[in-house]
Amino acid sequence: MPDSPVVETAGQDLQRRARRRNAMAAVVGSVLEWYDFFLFSTSAALVFNKIYFSGESEFAATLASFATFAVGFAARPVGGLILAHFGDRWGRKPVLMVTLLMMGFGTLAIGVLPTYEQIGLWAPALLVVCRILQGLGVGAELGGAYVWTTESAEPGNRGYYASLPGAGEFLGVLCASGSMAVVSSLPQEQFLSWGWRLPYLASLLVVIGGIVLRYTSEESESFKDAVAEGKTEKAPLVKAVRRHGRRILLMIGAGCATAIASYSIQGYLPAYTTQQLGLPDNAAVIAITVASAVSLFGVPFCGWLCDRIGRRPLIIAGGLAVAVFAGPFWLLVGTESTPLIVMAVILVFAVLLNSMIFGPAGSFFSELLPTEVRYTGLVLARETTAVLFSGTAPFIATLLVHAGGGSPWLLAGYMALSGIVTAVSVLLLPETAPRVLRRKELRDGGDGSGRTSADIEYAEV
Repeated sequence: MPDSPVVETAGQDLQRRARRRNAMAAVVGSVLEWYDFFLFSTSAALVFNKIYFSGESEFAATLASFATFAVGFAARPVGGLILAHFGDRWGRKPVLMVTLLMMGFGTLAIGVLPTYEQIGLWAPALLVVCRILQGLGVGAELGGAYVWTTESAEPGNRGYYASLPGAGEFLGVLCASGSMAVVSSLPQEQFLSWGWRLPYLASLLVVIGGIVLRYTSEESESFKDAVAEGKTEKAPLVKAVRRHGRRILLMIGAGCATAIASYSIQGYLPAYTTQQLGLPDNAAVIAITVASAVSLFGVPFCGWLCDRIGRRPLIIAGGLAVAVFAGPFWLLVGTESTPLIVMAVILVFAVLLNSMIFGPAGSFFSELLPTEVRYTGLVLARETTAVLFSGTAPFIATLLVHAGGGSPWLLAGYMALSGIVTAVSVLLLPETAPRVLRRKELRDGGDGSGRTSADIEYAEV
């Protein structure tokens, strides 16, 4: 006897609640990830060079402080690939519990670390250890959140749900920038003594909330099915590279714009506006903060939109638009007008990079790989992009502007090239949005989509 409508409705309600809880649990980790990122980058410039490297000259202390920041990027691929391996073997949920605890413990520990004056060289050494711990956890966090939300969502809404962890990153930026703005308004002595520690200690609330949410959430049905069918891999990294190496390389190329252009803006623009243009220190920070607020809404909107028109059209259009607007972006910055700088950053950083490219990327990259290697393959692509392009973007931007005699046009060309590489890479990848694939099949009569059965299988997750 078939189930009654009441039973079916109750079951559907439970499934919807489980999807929403998984999405919320994934978002919490992304909020913490970028809360940590922004706190540490700001502290490296304002605090750590004064209290952890005070035995050095001012220049050497600043360099050492930023080197500590870079250590986190070096740790990311190591932690990412190790944890993603277990994510493909043991499940997404337990690994994402570990990433949250690692990030949270590293952040809280920084908030209580003694200073150089108190314990000498042990202070910067322990700061490096905390940064490494953060980096190890971050390496597997967003990739795992993408996979978990994609596999937990209904096929027709995967783009939207997978975009939510990305939107959570910008919520983390806003929370961190707001908290640092408050404590940095304290008198200098109080700020350096205890004020800067408060935002780090406040992260405990996010960690506790995240642990509760993730503990009470469900493992994805896709991974449960893979376990039941004996499809889990003992060496997912090996299989991912051997069977899906070309696709992973194209995923790395697809991430070029959000790595190079994005980090050139958020990493280098503040230095350019102060050193080259002589603007106030907060001019670029205001622009990036406003753009982050716009991204908080733009990312999920484009996630929703890519479910309806496809992942590829949005990302390709975003990449080509970055190539077109890279030059005008620096023209607007060169006006030295804060409103025009804010407008430029909103257009390129918030709309093109974050919303149109970054928004659909979570579902797109997840659907390109099969369940048994999805976590590992996605992390491999994402962290390779981070090491090659994200971490080096501010450094290369500095060199290009210097080579141009203070002019940003070589940097504009570099950003434009990254947009073209993204567009071409995505053009060579298949569409994965289930609604779009189904429409093509219906229009062409059966399996006339032009995609392989494997592509459709991955898209169905």
